[in-house]
Formats: sequence, C-alpha cells, structure tokens
Amino acid sequence: MLALHGGGRSSRQGYRPLLTYLADQGQSAAAFDFAGQGDSPGLMSDSSLNDRAAQALAVVERLGLQPPVSLIASSMGGHIACSLIPRLMPAAIVLFCPAAYEAAAQPVAFGPAFQQVIRATTAFAASPAFSALEQFEGRLLMVLGELDAVIPREVEHEYITRATRARGVEVIRLAGAGHHLHAWLQDHPVERERVFARVLATLRG
Repeated sequence: MLALHGGGRSSRQGYRPLLTYLADQGQSAAAFDFAGQGDSPGLMSDSSLNDRAAQALAVVERLGLQPPVSLIASSMGGHIACSLIPRLMPAAIVLFCPAAYEAAAQPVAFGPAFQQVIRATTAFAASPAFSALEQFEGRLLMVLGELDAVIPREVEHEYITRATRARGVEVIRLAGAGHHLHAWLQDHPVERERVFARVLATLRG
C-alpha cells in the first residue's frame, strides 16, 4: 500500500499516526515526500501533476511493489491516485478530501501558470481523475470534511458517483472538520479511531 500526500505544506508526516496504526494491525505501507515538499530536495515549481504520478511510480518500482497496490491519498494526491489506477490496479483506495483537475492542468508546472488553469476551471466532470475512477473495481473509502472550503461539493459528488464499477463505496463526512483532515483527526480521538478502523477494513476487504 502506498500513501500520497497533498500539495502546499503537506508531507508524508501527516500520515504518521494512520500508518503507525495500520502497522500495529499488521498492515504494511509506504509513504514518501513528493519533490519540493517535506524532506525531498528540489522545488515544487519544477514539477507537475504528471511529474508526481511519475514520482509515485518510481517509488513503487524502487520498492519492488507489484500490482495490486492499494492507495491512500489526500487532496491533490487523490487526483494522482486515480491516474495510477490503470498501472497499479489497486484493490482498495482511501481518499481524504480529494481534489480533481482538468486535463489541461496535468502537464503545467506548479506555480502561477498552474493556479491560472485551475482558477479558470468551471466544470470538473471531465477531469481525468473521474474517467480513471470509472474503471476502478476495488473498494473505495472517502473521508470528507463537512466544512471543507477548498474542495468544491461538485468534486466530492463526482468522486462519490463516478466509481460505478467499484466493489463498494463508503463515505464518511466528518462534522465540524475542514480540509486539513489529518490534523483535525489528531484533535478528535473518537472520530480518529472510527476513521482509522474503517481505513483498515477497506484495505483488508
């Protein structure tokens, strides 16, 4: 199983409580920092959504992981996770507040040009994330924040409804939570235990 963090100031460290919990339950997982974030060198502005998908595949190859490789992803990482479905054939995908982008955004380097593309997006239904998700045949768990001001409800709706071939789709919407769900869960132990248990159940089937 591979965990993909989001953009901004996020890093693999946001997953530490969840991955520690999973390890204690015998579920192995790998996480890494995308270039320009966390402990990885370089500049985020030197990469793109396409580059991040390539980075994830490089980690899979380096670790010798063989499909099916299940995925956990947050925010921007959700779009990248969906783009990996044809290659990794995941048995399960867990998405925390996933973002989606139009095809035109995928090769654009992060920075002003990327921001310009995503600000101009008015309809998300044609996102490559959703066309890939339509081919997914595993188990899908989505964890959403009731007060998320970053991810449009249209994007959430597309993620929930486009997984038409999935073996199962479960949605957890956390009351009072915003976009930064991993930090929020650390301050809400009851909800944290519930979400972690559902993540484990989704991965194990």
